[in-house]
Amino acid sequence: MLKRRFFTGLIGVILLIALGSAPFALAQSDDSHDFPQTGHTVREPFLSYFNATGGLARYGYPITDEIVDPKTGLLVQYFQNARMEWHPANPNPYKIQLGLLGDELGKQTTGPLVSQISPDPNCHFFPETGHRACFEFLKYWRNHGGLDSFGYPITEYMIENGIIVQYFQRAKMEWHPEKPKDQRMQLAPLGSIYFDYVPLPREWLISASFGEVTSIRARASVLESYVPRGKKQTAYIYVTDQLGKPVPNATVTLIVHHPGRDESFTLKPTSEQGATYETFDVGNVAPGTMVTVEFIVKSPNLKEIRTRTSYMVWYY
Repeated sequence: MLKRRFFTGLIGVILLIALGSAPFALAQSDDSHDFPQTGHTVREPFLSYFNATGGLARYGYPITDEIVDPKTGLLVQYFQNARMEWHPANPNPYKIQLGLLGDELGKQTTGPLVSQISPDPNCHFFPETGHRACFEFLKYWRNHGGLDSFGYPITEYMIENGIIVQYFQRAKMEWHPEKPKDQRMQLAPLGSIYFDYVPLPREWLISASFGEVTSIRARASVLESYVPRGKKQTAYIYVTDQLGKPVPNATVTLIVHHPGRDESFTLKPTSEQGATYETFDVGNVAPGTMVTVEFIVKSPNLKEIRTRTSYMVWYY
C-alpha cells in the first residue's frame, strides 16, 4: 500500500513538472471558479468534480488553492468540509478521491458487538467498520453520495458539545433539530478542523488576492444537553472568519427562548480565540421542555449572522 501511494504520488509530481507548473497553466484557462469569500480558486481537475458532487453544500468554500502535498506527492485542495486528492493512476471515475479526514483525525471508535444489535429498519450496519448509520444520518448518507462522498461510519451517533453528531471516514455530520427542516442535517467543517489539528502550513491559506476578513461563521454549543430545572446552563459561541481563523472582538448577543418569554444577554466581546460565553438560570421549566438559545454575532463592516443550539430541561 505504501509503495502504491508513493508511486501514485510520484506520477503526480512528474506530471506537474512535465506540464510546466500545471497549477499556473490551469489558472490561465477558463476551467476555474474564483471564490472571493476566501480568495481561492477551484480549477480542473477538481472543478468538474466539485460541481458534479454537491458543490458548496457538500464541500464549503476552498480554503487553499491546489497544492502538491509534500508528504504524499499528490495534488490536493482543501475545502472547509473536505480534502480533494488527484490520483492520476486510478481508472475513471476514481482519479479524484476525498481524503479520509475522519480516520486521520483519529475519530474511530469500537462499534457495538453484532450480538448486541437489534434489527431496526431505520439503521444500516456496516461490517467494514462495525458501526451503524441510523435515522436522518442514514438518509443523508444515502441521498448525498453514500460511500464515495462520506465513506463508512467510524462512530455511532453521539453528543458532542451539545450537538448530536456522527463521524464518517470522510465527513462529520451534525443534527440541528432547532433549524428549519431542510437545514437540520449539516456537515461540520472537517477540512478546517483537520487543517488546524495537524497543523498544516498556514501560508497555504493565504491567497495573493486575499488580505482581509470578508465573512464570519459562528458555532454554538451548551455545557449540558440535559439540565435540571432550577439549575444553571452555560452557552458558548466560537466565531471564525472565512478561513476558519478566530475572530476577536466580535459583538455577541444571546437570546434564550424560555417558554413564553425571551431573555437577552450582551456577552463579552470574543477573545483572541474567537470565543465567549454566558451562564444563566434555567428557571422552573417543565421537564421535557426543549429550550432554544440564539446568538446574534456582529463584526465591523461585515454582515450580521445568527446561529442556534438547544438543550432539554429535565428533572432535578
